[in-house]
Amino acid sequence: MTVQYTARAATRRIMSVNITVGTRLPAHATSLGRVLLADLPPEERSARLRRAEPHALTPRTLTRRADLEALLVRTAADGYALVDEELEAGLRSVAVPVRDRAGRAVAACNVALHSSSRTVGECLDDVLPALRETARRIEDDLHTAERFAHVPPA
Repeated sequence: MTVQYTARAATRRIMSVNITVGTRLPAHATSLGRVLLADLPPEERSARLRRAEPHALTPRTLTRRADLEALLVRTAADGYALVDEELEAGLRSVAVPVRDRAGRAVAACNVALHSSSRTVGECLDDVLPALRETARRIEDDLHTAERFAHVPPA
């Protein structure tokens, strides 16, 4: 179970995350993967978690299937995922789904930052609203395109 980056906008900082288009990361430890997994029907989500063997990438990585299941249920209800130092020490990220006209998550967008730059609360208060607005704008474009051309499901 992996997620693959199809686009990326990097900022210039002294420390940056080296993720490029095409990078694949384990879905269970990324905010992108979690919002996409959370959108799956419960039976499919459970089946995917059973087939995968989540492994720890840091001491904070959730790997117990029951914990991941519960977190994904909460993620679906909240409409976002926040991963705090589970993929890499010092890395915090928040993601939201991008939905097609039928309401299915067909992609996700996220913001990744160093954990010292913003608290979890600041991510939720400051970053999440802007991220949701960005996803809404992407959805608007996607929904317009879907009216004129068939966009097959991912």
